[in-house]
Amino acid sequence: MKTMMKISVAVAAGVFSITPVSTSNAAAQSFTAPNAAVDASMNSAGGQTLSLAASAEAARCSWGANPPYLSGRTVNASVWSSSCPGGFHYTGVLQRKRWYGWQDLASKSWYGSIGFSLSKGCKAGTTFTYRSYVVDGVGTHKFSPQRRFKCR
Repeated sequence: MKTMMKISVAVAAGVFSITPVSTSNAAAQSFTAPNAAVDASMNSAGGQTLSLAASAEAARCSWGANPPYLSGRTVNASVWSSSCPGGFHYTGVLQRKRWYGWQDLASKSWYGSIGFSLSKGCKAGTTFTYRSYVVDGVGTHKFSPQRRFKCR
């Protein structure tokens, strides 16, 4: 009988908890791995295969979007990721609010740790509410605060 396993990992403590998903007679088990076992691979929630060392690195990873700002007739927003493994995927988007919802104005995708500025020109005399956000490879969104500007 094939037994599918659900694996949860606490990397910092080196503790693995393995819980069977099927109805076989296997019991849940926990064990502590030595620090030398950092090359073992696992599948994360995003479907990426990571070593334990990369999982520890991912725990330090931070990413987000800064509030948009107006510079002349251009709306800008910065999006970024820091201390993130190279295999992690992100997309940053600059949006404005319309009567029908949020309209994408500019976007940029990247892997790993980097920062970008997203920009879009605006027509003189128009007023809109803007925001930016970053979405990671598993669909988690981080939104900036909204800002309202009148383009001059």
